[in-house]
Amino acid sequence: MTIQSIQKHQQWLNRAASKKQIPISITNMDTKTKLVGIITMLSFVFLTFPASEANTETTQAPNGPTLTKIRVNGLSADTFLFDGETETHGFLNVSRDEIANTTSIDFTYATPDPDDPEIVILIQAAGEIPNSAFTISSTEAHLAVTTTFPINRCVVNFVTAVFDCDPGTPITFDLTWARNGIGSVLQRAQRTETFGPVTTRFKGDYQSWTATVNGTWTGHTALDMLGNLVDTKHSINVREITVEANP
Repeated sequence: MTIQSIQKHQQWLNRAASKKQIPISITNMDTKTKLVGIITMLSFVFLTFPASEANTETTQAPNGPTLTKIRVNGLSADTFLFDGETETHGFLNVSRDEIANTTSIDFTYATPDPDDPEIVILIQAAGEIPNSAFTISSTEAHLAVTTTFPINRCVVNFVTAVFDCDPGTPITFDLTWARNGIGSVLQRAQRTETFGPVTTRFKGDYQSWTATVNGTWTGHTALDMLGNLVDTKHSINVREITVEANP
């Protein structure tokens, strides 16, 4: 993505977010367009909200959904994950908690099934990583890690809304953020977004600065992706991520 395309993408995000529209039910759209729309809007809720974690709690009811509750306080970096070769779209948040001295990551991305235009493969996970895997300042950040916590791999049908999730394999990230001076946001927000089996709720305030992201993640290349460097300014934010059990 060029700087011009990043600017146009951000303008589209702002218009789409103000309308609160997610084009899941538009069945005459092709898979690529639907995937871009759905994952972009899902990404908006994650990428405009910080991820720094004072603590993380994960619970699961018997045969029920898994709930991860994140209390936010500190610095973080995020990005829209994009790979044009595979038409993969998604997001990633990674953060350093300045109080508990812990580091965490959460991400979701989807890739169309080349054999079925109604199907996408959704990868989702959240958990702690070693502090040494992530460095961050007000102008740049670097992530180099292979996940050790559980990964969800879900097969999602656009038309029927049916999904099936199983354990996935570890994901390796090597990404670098560089503040690009395009823009910044100071915001207080409360928002809920849902895609397939994943629902995210957020409440809090933060300041963010746009960044350009390059590197790789398992099976994909990141080239001039849109990202942000985020600071909660020592306020407490809360994010909840719910992953429904298989129907």
